[in-house]
Amino acid sequence: MVKSYTSHRWLFLCLLSNHQTTNAQQQQQQQLQTPIPYFEHKTVIIPHDDKKFRGGEDAAATSPSHLVVADGVGGWVNKGVNPGLYSKLLTKTILDIASKDPSIPLVQVVDTANWIASKAHMGTATCTALQIKGPNTIKTLNIGDSGYSIHRRNPDTNNELEVVFASEASQKGFNYPYQIGGQYGDDVKTAAVEMEHSDIRPEDDIIVVYSDGVSDNLYPREFHPCINDYSADDDELISLSLVADCIARSAYELGKKKDYLSPFAKEARKTKGRYNYIGGKHDDITVVVARVRLSANPAAVILDDPYYEESIFLYTEDVPPRADLPKLNDLVMRGAEL
Repeated sequence: MVKSYTSHRWLFLCLLSNHQTTNAQQQQQQQLQTPIPYFEHKTVIIPHDDKKFRGGEDAAATSPSHLVVADGVGGWVNKGVNPGLYSKLLTKTILDIASKDPSIPLVQVVDTANWIASKAHMGTATCTALQIKGPNTIKTLNIGDSGYSIHRRNPDTNNELEVVFASEASQKGFNYPYQIGGQYGDDVKTAAVEMEHSDIRPEDDIIVVYSDGVSDNLYPREFHPCINDYSADDDELISLSLVADCIARSAYELGKKKDYLSPFAKEARKTKGRYNYIGGKHDDITVVVARVRLSANPAAVILDDPYYEESIFLYTEDVPPRADLPKLNDLVMRGAEL
């Protein structure tokens, strides 16, 4: 009887093991087939003309799961400090921490990165960070006057683009944003404006993240000509990098116009002594253009962008006019030749 019991038990354990292995294999296969949301993205940075030699004071770090922009506060230059060193290490550290453990809350990630970066470099910066949390959900954190906007086509208005959300600058006063930088900046957990967007439309919504060198010269609705210029007849976006470059060059040109009633000028006119202020604001410019896409294996996806191959393109030479950007037909013809 003992021998019989042992044989039956051995057979049962073998069958159970095979069943568990089969289930594990099926679950693994299902996981591989389940679409995973990720950011498809391109970034263009144009430093201020006088700061180009050191790469400017803006910084960006991007990945399939996170988009981060920081704007080093220029006032530090008067104290012999390059704030771009802090902003660049801040964005890199945010991405490093978040990539190792995506479960850490975004505010905690930014807070930890802030103190790590501030130990290495003096300076302060505004900061905007976005994280994918699901196919239709992104979480965001915004400190200061960098920001982001979400753009969507409306079928009820002949598929015209609409701004479905645009972040608001958080400032202590005119041109005085909340900023972080260790002991020299504001407390991250107090200054951060956190939001969750649970209605994101994968493949369709266009997300733009930017520094104030953009928002001081353009309203989010004014990004639409750039998006439309590089959208096909079916509204499919042909090049994220061209849209980013188009927005960046537009902000650059307007920032140098002395007779332009810019968003910055309109805000200045609300303050005492600046009622007749006019002109754009020449500054560092960073533009990230992204959309949420779905893939069973995002790591294997290669973005086939016909313009810039680089994930982040930094201008180090003169900035050509926006009018010199390739036209949509040029891209289509180039693609046909390839």
